[in-house]
Amino acid sequence: MTDIVSLSEIRLLAQQRADMENSQFITADEWRRMINRAYAELYDLIVTSANSEDYFLTSGTISLVSGTATYDLPTDFYKSRGVDLNTGGAKVPLRRYNFSERNAGGLFSTASDMRYHIQGNSIVFNPEPSSTDTVTIYHIPSPRKFQEYTTTAIGRGATTQWTIGTHSLQVGDLLNGVNFLAADYNVLQTVTAIGAATVNTDLNSAGLADPTVFGSIESRHDFYSGWDEYVIVTTAISALIKEEADVSALFAIKQQIQDRIIAVSEMRDLGEPTTVTDVSNYNSLWNTATA
Repeated sequence: MTDIVSLSEIRLLAQQRADMENSQFITADEWRRMINRAYAELYDLIVTSANSEDYFLTSGTISLVSGTATYDLPTDFYKSRGVDLNTGGAKVPLRRYNFSERNAGGLFSTASDMRYHIQGNSIVFNPEPSSTDTVTIYHIPSPRKFQEYTTTAIGRGATTQWTIGTHSLQVGDLLNGVNFLAADYNVLQTVTAIGAATVNTDLNSAGLADPTVFGSIESRHDFYSGWDEYVIVTTAISALIKEEADVSALFAIKQQIQDRIIAVSEMRDLGEPTTVTDVSNYNSLWNTATA
């Protein structure tokens, strides 16, 4: 079960936890930065726990160019889970080579032996591809940030266009309208298209009243039940540390929440015991099939 939680909801709950609802000591931008740090901490906790690192698994495809070894990683790349060579109708799992093997091309002399190495924002193949096959990169995407933008204009119709200035939103992000006088706009929406200073959402606003420019749109994130409490408590701790207040009680609560998240995550898939797979066998099978 999941809960969709907004930036303003987490901010209010963190303020309540820290007993700072009416305090002006921390600005809205500071609250947002603390919330995003807390969410990034939760994200790392989840993707490094046993049986839970694939909660956010996604994939991207790279088209190989003969004679070119280095390619850009997907823009949302955070952590690799595996790389497949798509060739001859088959998917061949590739093995990673160590940096010390970067010049040992003779060890991996055929396409079926091709290996990869993650280097900075690039993926490097050894030997250089000699065909125009494709590669699928299975990866954990970067954690999405909570964001908030004041609107300055709108286009209404089957989809709604918001003019918000410079932004870093992506297609698929969840947004919520906030403080619009026309309440029909204060609803959950999904980004369907983006421009340099605009976003389109799936809100059908044809026939709705002009919302006026007085409002904002903010990020919403999908949390498994209870995960949002980790972000709330961690944010409250950051706020209280800035205020130089005692956080020992909240640290104890945070540890309890963390232990529960890890325990639940590790029980997510009990269908089979954890095993180690020798992927080199895939290459030998592929060699046999193509010999």
